[in-house]
Amino acid sequence: MKTDDRWEEWIHGLRTGDTDAADEFWRSYGTQLMRLAEQNIAARLRRRVDPEDVVQSAFRTFLRRAERGQFELPDDDGLWRLLCAITLNKARQQARLHTRQKRALDQETYLDAESTEGGAAPSSTEPTPDEVAILVDLVERLLADTDDADERDIVTFRLQDFTNEEIARKVNCSERTVRRIVHRLRSRLDRLLT
Repeated sequence: MKTDDRWEEWIHGLRTGDTDAADEFWRSYGTQLMRLAEQNIAARLRRRVDPEDVVQSAFRTFLRRAERGQFELPDDDGLWRLLCAITLNKARQQARLHTRQKRALDQETYLDAESTEGGAAPSSTEPTPDEVAILVDLVERLLADTDDADERDIVTFRLQDFTNEEIARKVNCSERTVRRIVHRLRSRLDRLLT
């Protein structure tokens, strides 16, 4: 199958909600592009920028532009080079964004024993009962709009610090599906917090 046919099928599949097309596209390029993004994002910046988010943004850009017919790809190498270029541009954009004066990494301060009043470190990193109550309320509000048992399970496992891979095995779905649901729930949570 020609490359053009493959990505046209992927775009069509993604537009119609075909998770198999999304999984195939991600499996074909996702891991390698995440390594590329990780190598091109400074370690200090990775506290703010997740390489996976950079790659997902690159995929969205590629798919949006490919839908418009903006690319002519002669072979797999052409597709790979294009995806690399988009990913590197996205990583550079994030670096520029997070090194601007107001967001600059060197403007961050960290709480440690020397910077706290009297030189004493905070006594506990455990949440207070009030913080736990707020979290429980937020999770209940987040899940109030869904009857999807998988979403509920994914949130529960996520709160228990399971990895996406572990959650995928427990819920019996793909890791990509877990990432997509977590992303959707984060967006919903952002709306609740604003």
